[in-house]
Formats: sequence, structure tokens, C-alpha cells
Amino acid sequence: MNCQDARKLIPWQAAGSLPDEEGAALAAHLAGCPACRAELAQAVRLVRDLREAFGLMPEPTTEVWARTLARARGIPLGSLDVGSFLLGLSIGLSVRGGKVPLTGELKLFGHRVPLFEIEGGAR
Repeated sequence: MNCQDARKLIPWQAAGSLPDEEGAALAAHLAGCPACRAELAQAVRLVRDLREAFGLMPEPTTEVWARTLARARGIPLGSLDVGSFLLGLSIGLSVRGGKVPLTGELKLFGHRVPLFEIEGGAR
């Protein structure tokens, strides 16, 4: 493992959610790399401080929730374009001889969230 690979795993290790196999590989790298050990120590401190800060935050009151929900009304939280999907599927099936790759996604808060992708497609 090199430093670039280790840096990708350090946040997960600091949060305590790195799987054992990857944790062992990271530990082996950390044994010989003072720079990555220092980065892990900093990440552990950050996680500890964040957990402490979030623990000190008061729970939102029902009034805060009510105001938040009132502001959010009218903002589209998601959409499902079934008609467009079916039209695209039927055109794709006819053009590609009955075989077309399938993908599914949601649009949440203005961002596309992929749900699935089937390469061979449907017949």
C-alpha cells in the first residue's frame, strides 16, 4: 500500500468503520510511514472533536422543525419520470433489436442518484 491508498482509508479508520482486512493493510503501511501516522492522528482528533461537538448540540425543538418544514414546502424533493423512461425504453428496444441497457435513477434535491444499471439490458 502506498500513501495515496492509505489516505483514502484514513478517514474510515479514524471513524472506526474500516473493515478488518483493509485495516490490517493500513496498519502495515502506518508502521513504516510517519506522515500517514500523523494524518491518522489528526483525523482521529477531528472525529473525536466532531462527536463531542454534536453531543453538546441541543435537540431541535418542534418549533424549529415546523419552521423548517414550512420553508421546504413547494421545494421539489424528488421526481420520477416514468413516462420519459417508458418512451426511451420502447424506442431503445425497437432500435437495438429488442436489447437495450437499463438504468434507473432518482432525482433528489436536484442531484441524480443512480439506483441500478443492467448492461445486457432487457429482452
